[in-house]
Amino acid sequence: MQIISELLKKPWFLGSLVVVFVAIVLWNIPIEKRKYGLSQGSLVTDYPGLLPERVERVVKAENRNDLQRIVKEANRNGQKISVAGLQHSQGGHTYYKDGVVLDMRTFNRILEIDERQKTIRVEAGATWEDVQEAIQPHGFALKVTQSQSIFTIGGSLSVNAHGRDIRFGPMAETVKEMTLLTPSGDMKTITREDPDEWMKYVFGGYGLFGVILDVTLELTENDLYTIHTEQLKSNEYASYFKRLLKQRNTAMHYARVSVAPASFLDEMVVVNYDSTDKQDPNTALKKEQGVKLSKLALDVGRLGGAFENVFWGTQKHYLASLEGNEITRNNVMRSESTFMEYTKPGRVEVLQEFFVPVDAFEAYLHDLRQVIPANDSKDDFKLHNITVRYAAKDDFTTLNYAKEDMLGLVVLIQHGVKEEQVANAESLIRTWTDLTLEHGGTYYLPYYRYQTKDQFRSSYPEWEKFKEEKLRRDPNNIFQNMFYEYYVK
Repeated sequence: MQIISELLKKPWFLGSLVVVFVAIVLWNIPIEKRKYGLSQGSLVTDYPGLLPERVERVVKAENRNDLQRIVKEANRNGQKISVAGLQHSQGGHTYYKDGVVLDMRTFNRILEIDERQKTIRVEAGATWEDVQEAIQPHGFALKVTQSQSIFTIGGSLSVNAHGRDIRFGPMAETVKEMTLLTPSGDMKTITREDPDEWMKYVFGGYGLFGVILDVTLELTENDLYTIHTEQLKSNEYASYFKRLLKQRNTAMHYARVSVAPASFLDEMVVVNYDSTDKQDPNTALKKEQGVKLSKLALDVGRLGGAFENVFWGTQKHYLASLEGNEITRNNVMRSESTFMEYTKPGRVEVLQEFFVPVDAFEAYLHDLRQVIPANDSKDDFKLHNITVRYAAKDDFTTLNYAKEDMLGLVVLIQHGVKEEQVANAESLIRTWTDLTLEHGGTYYLPYYRYQTKDQFRSSYPEWEKFKEEKLRRDPNNIFQNMFYEYYVK
């Protein structure tokens, strides 16, 4: 006992105990794996679990002939079909009451890499990670994809996703060709010059115009970038970003906006990936890193209120530590995601994304401060994170969210699942959406259906053309989902 007493007086020993204690805490932080979606049998749902529905059956996609047979049978017997990948959409886009769900995750082969043309042909159920693993040895990288590599190619194109690249435009514009199983059961090879404009409706069409079987994607070099970070005031960001676009040296970019009470919507950190004019053929694709530590920091922020100040300080410190680091293009598109899993009973985390014109950004954040409380410690509705990404003008797809160059605010929100808690979240998000529309903006459709039908129609004035083409190309309404039934049908 005397030896222990003496040791406790030693600063180095106390410090060692603290280190060991922290290590034990970190090691034992549970990393949840959410149980949702197609694994639940006939009762299916998607990521937040707010829209469970009973389906007739789930079919694993094995080959083209089986898929074609299922679609033709559906035309004969009036069956409804939905298409599912990883199901990270959140508004019932991948299933329909009493319908058949095509699980495309097994339809995931790499079909061809053309080094001369710099293209890859891949089945739609493959993930972006699958593609990266195939093209990395050839020195290639993707032109446009999300910052995470966990989604399927077909799913990303069906929601018309965008990412961190600020030079190549929308993801849909990187597709040279695709094979589509149409609602009539025909297989079509379609290019961008297709006179029937199938791509215009399939990309951003949420699985309502058929099944994407494979796509041919344009690739680029696996360039090496230097990371540059900077802290700004939010009223400086729009002019900063416009200068960034003109400089042409920055290839990829995103920013974070503070949602901490002490600096609410006032502070930002920008992260740029600047060209080095070099490629890196040797660096491996990075794996998930620091999951437990990242989860600890996020869980602190999830408490809301003053804890958000701690979380924001942690984010600023971490992002600043990246300054001067080098990273390959492929690895920029492999952000960690496991630490974000959230499984607390009675609560849910959802995403929303709002787009505003670049020049409207400052005024928009100013007015948003009047809508969303800065301190949410006592509120059920908690705002955890806002990431800003650039969405270039899209003249190609029908339900296009970027009618001019836009800044997208990706928002992570937490709220309860009781009826009154969902209603409160719905009310706040509808007010937020109205504000976005007032500033010439719109919102993204893959998420939970908080917005009204009028807000949908104001945001997407081409919805009637979308519906008209849906009925013309799919007169038997074979391809259905809950999103379409709620907003369009």
